[in-house]
Amino acid sequence: MLRKLLRVRCECLVRRWASTDPLSFQNEKLQSYLESLRQEYYTLRVNAAGNNSLYERLTRLDPVVNSLEKHRALQRNITSEKDLAAEKDEDMRALMEEENNVYSNLLRKQEEDMLQELLALSDDEDYPAVIFEVNAGAGGQEAMLFAQELYDMYTSYFDHMGWEYEEFDRETTDIGGLRHANLQVNDPEAYNWLRFEAGVHRVQRVPATEKSGRIHTSTASITVIPRPADVQVQIAERDLKIETKRASGAGGQHVNTTDSAVRIVHLPSGIAVESQSERSQLKNREVALKRLQAKLIQQQLQSAEASKKATRKAQQGNLNRNEKIRTYNFVQDRVTDHRVQQGGTLHNLPGFLEGGQQLSGLIERLQLEHRKQALVQLLETWQPPPQEAVDRN
Repeated sequence: MLRKLLRVRCECLVRRWASTDPLSFQNEKLQSYLESLRQEYYTLRVNAAGNNSLYERLTRLDPVVNSLEKHRALQRNITSEKDLAAEKDEDMRALMEEENNVYSNLLRKQEEDMLQELLALSDDEDYPAVIFEVNAGAGGQEAMLFAQELYDMYTSYFDHMGWEYEEFDRETTDIGGLRHANLQVNDPEAYNWLRFEAGVHRVQRVPATEKSGRIHTSTASITVIPRPADVQVQIAERDLKIETKRASGAGGQHVNTTDSAVRIVHLPSGIAVESQSERSQLKNREVALKRLQAKLIQQQLQSAEASKKATRKAQQGNLNRNEKIRTYNFVQDRVTDHRVQQGGTLHNLPGFLEGGQQLSGLIERLQLEHRKQALVQLLETWQPPPQEAVDRN
């Protein structure tokens, strides 16, 4: 009898704790929210025909509501504690308890699946492309070498994900470093993956030029700016000041005899771009115009994002060594993402820098945490619809 009382008391405590967890299926507010989604879903099934936006919402709700209906069907198969207590036949009661255990395990699995579907609902912003920028930060030449490694990692990651991308601007150093690079990634899924990479990345290692073996700390930043489908930038010829000059750097006699380098100043904004990577003036002009367009789009998007507190400055921080979202420690062969509470440290740093599955797995964890926080915030402010609206449905 004492053992049974203790078991009942523990079960009550578990239910009481679970009810305070906003993402527990024992939480009344979550249950009410799920029911409101179910009501919305069946209303949309009647009204969505011929309306693309309503049909899209219906499609997104479909997996959540299907999971909810399966969950409720499983619940109906579980024998209540009252019915178990009323059963006098011990063998029958044992069989009923065994069935309950089976259905309880199925319920837990269904709850996990439903939570994943629900978390996906709390996502995601769709943009056809993103502007992706890498900038060297504090640390001089070592920071620029690290920025080049990040550039290589992310372009490999774009290839790993099967995304198309094009480079608009890239400034390198004589020893193989990178001052900055600007790319556009053209894929509707890119923003929801790359958004978590925006911020200051810190590297700790012994530079090749360091004779005393002292560990240096340097930084680089990643900026991710979504590009909506309706963003258009018109560049009028009268707003441009175009200059030509002889290209500098390697290239033999050609760079010393031909005015192939192009510099373009956009007079209304003051933005200046240049290109000398191509051998012909015409091609350099095309490249420079693309870079100018990318920078003007960036400027336009930054203005729009300012209202959402997601500006480029907020992503980059001040590029100080003590500001970081992730640390790459070469001495200890580890990568630590400072936003992940548990399990945020990965080993095999060279493998991580290949930009493949290790990076993808870490981003998936960040996605999950972001979705959980978004759903919790939604539930904190969400209010159930008036009863008369529910009755109409």
